[in-house]
Amino acid sequence: MKFIKKFDQYISAIFIITIIVIIATSYFTFKEFFASNNQRQQEVIMPLFSLITSEIVRPLTVSQYMASDPFLIDYIQQDKIEKAVIFNYISSVASRFNTLAFIAIEKHKLLIDSNDKNTDLSWQNAEWFYRLKAIDKNSFTDFGDAENPHLFFDVKMVNEQGEFLGFVGLGIDLDYFSKQFTTFKKDFGFELYFVDENNNITLSSSQLMKTSSHHRQEELVKIDELDWYQHYQQQHQPNHEQDGIFSSASNELIVSQMHLKEINWRVFIIAPPANKQQAYWLLFIPKLVIFLMVSLALYYIFILCVSNLKSNLVKDSETDYLTQLPNRGYIHWKYSQLSQQHDHVSIVIADIDNFKAVNDTYGHLFGDDVLKVIAKKLHENLRSIDLTGRWGGEEFILVLPDTTAEQAQEIVDRIRTNIANIPFSPASTSKKFNVTVSFGISESSLADVPLQDILAKADQALYCAKANGRNQVVIHLE
Repeated sequence: MKFIKKFDQYISAIFIITIIVIIATSYFTFKEFFASNNQRQQEVIMPLFSLITSEIVRPLTVSQYMASDPFLIDYIQQDKIEKAVIFNYISSVASRFNTLAFIAIEKHKLLIDSNDKNTDLSWQNAEWFYRLKAIDKNSFTDFGDAENPHLFFDVKMVNEQGEFLGFVGLGIDLDYFSKQFTTFKKDFGFELYFVDENNNITLSSSQLMKTSSHHRQEELVKIDELDWYQHYQQQHQPNHEQDGIFSSASNELIVSQMHLKEINWRVFIIAPPANKQQAYWLLFIPKLVIFLMVSLALYYIFILCVSNLKSNLVKDSETDYLTQLPNRGYIHWKYSQLSQQHDHVSIVIADIDNFKAVNDTYGHLFGDDVLKVIAKKLHENLRSIDLTGRWGGEEFILVLPDTTAEQAQEIVDRIRTNIANIPFSPASTSKKFNVTVSFGISESSLADVPLQDILAKADQALYCAKANGRNQVVIHLE
C-alpha cells in the first residue's frame, strides 16, 4: 500500500513538471514565432513575385508572337476565311499554354475564341475593340467577360503597310489568381493590390471587381484613396519604377512593391501589423487558458486511467488467478487491519482430503475444477465481514472476526457437509464421486498476536483432523 501512495505522488509530480515544461516551451515558442514572423512573411513574398511574373510575362510574349505570325496576318486579310482554320490555330495555342486564346478580325468583323465562341464585332458586343483601337499603343492589358472575369492581353495586328487588322491575344482566368490570393491572405493576412499606370486599382485580393462592362472605367478605385497608401507616400515618396520593401511605422504596416514593366503595372503587398507586446499577450493568454483547460481535462482522464490501472494491478497482485480468492499477501494485509475494528478472531485452515489422488487419477485440469467449486462453497457460506482465501495448493484459509471457536466450528461443519455432498463427474468416466475437506480451527485475541502464531495452532488442529480419519472439524485446545 505504501508503494501505491508513492506511485500516486510520483505520477502527479511528473505530470506537474510536464505541464510546467510545456507552458515554458510554449512561451518561448510564441516569442520566437513573433520575432521571426516578419522575416518569414517577406520570404514568402518572393515566390508570389515569381508567380505573378511568370503568369503575366509568358502570356504577353505569346500574344506578341501570335500578332506577328505571317500565316495569321496573311490569312485574315483574305476576302473569304474559314472559321475552322482560325479556330484550330487559336485552340492549339490555348491548349498548349492552358489559357483562353482569341482573335478579333477587323475586316470580317468577327471575334473567335478558343471556346469556339463567335461574336460579331459590333460596338454593343465588343466595346473594348473600338476603345483600344483608338489608343496609340500596340499592346494592352484589360479585363473582360463579366460572367467569368479574365485578364486579357490584347496585341494589335498590322500588315506590312501598317494597316490595322485586328487584335489577337490570350486571357487568364482570374479564378487562378483568386485562389492564390485567398491562400496568402488566409495564411499570412496579406492584402494584394494591382495598380495600373493611372493609379487605378485593377485587381485586389479583397475583390476581383466583377462588373457588367468590359472596361469598368466607372467603377475603378484610385489607390491614392486608401489610408495606408497616403502614409506610404508621405514617408517614402516612392518612385513608381522602384521595387522594394518599405516599413510604414505610422500605421504599423509593411508595404512591398513590385513593378511589372511589361504592362506598366505595380503590385503592392501589404503585410499585417508587426508583432507588438500587446498583440503577443492577446494571443498568448487565450491560448494559455485553453491549454490549461485541456491540461486539466487530460489530468482528470490521466488520474482515472491511473486509478483504473492501479485497481487492476492491486487486484491481480492480491487475487489467486484460479479461484479468484484473495491470496496470502492480501490475507496478511487484511489481518493487520482487523485489530482496528475487532477484538478477537477465529482462523480456519481447510485442506482437501486426498487431493493428490484426484489429480493423479483424473488429471490436473479436473483438479482445478474441484478447487474452483470448493472455493466457491467456502466463500458463499460466510458473512460479509468474513474473509476466504487460498493459502496454497489445496489449502484454504477462513478469517472469521468476532467469532468464537465453537461458533466457527458450527459454521465450518455446515460447509464441510455441503462440500461432502457435492457429486463430481469427471469427463473421462461416467462414475461420480465425492470430495471431503478437513478443517482446523484456532481462536485468538487480536491484541499484538501475529497471524503466524494463530496459523500454527490451526495447522496443529488440521493435523489432528487428518489423523482422526479426515472429513472432520477440529478445534485447537490450549
